[in-house]
Amino acid sequence: MKRVLIVDDNDRYANNLKSYFDSLNIPSDRAVDAKEGLILFTKNPNYDMIVSDVTMETQTSGLWMMRKIYKSGYKGTLVIASTGFDVIGVMPFSSYFLTWFCGLHWMIPKVPLKQGAVEWVPTALTKGKISPF
Repeated sequence: MKRVLIVDDNDRYANNLKSYFDSLNIPSDRAVDAKEGLILFTKNPNYDMIVSDVTMETQTSGLWMMRKIYKSGYKGTLVIASTGFDVIGVMPFSSYFLTWFCGLHWMIPKVPLKQGAVEWVPTALTKGKISPF
C-alpha cells in the first residue's frame, strides 16, 4: 500500500493535501515542520512520496529537509508545494535546479491548492508525465 508524508506548517494546505490523498485511498502522515518531517522519515523511510512546503521554521527548511532525504538515498517521489511556484519564472527555473539540488520530481503551486485543487507540475525528472499516479 502506498503511503505519503506531508510536511507543512499551514493547516489549510496540509488538510487539502490530505483530503486529496484520502480521495485516492492513499494514507498520509503529517509533520508540522521540517524537523518533525525528518523524524517521521527516519522512523519510516519507506514512504512512497514526500510532499513538503519550503518555508516553515526558516525560509528554506523544507528544501534542506528534502535535500537530506534525497542524499540519504531515498528512492520514492519527492514533491514540493510552494507559494513561490506561483511567481512568474520561478517554476521553469525550479524544474531544473531542484532536480539537481534535492531530486525533485513534482511541484504543486499553492494558489490552486488553497482552493483544494492539486495541480501536478513535472520537473525535468518527470517531463511528459501528467501525474505521479
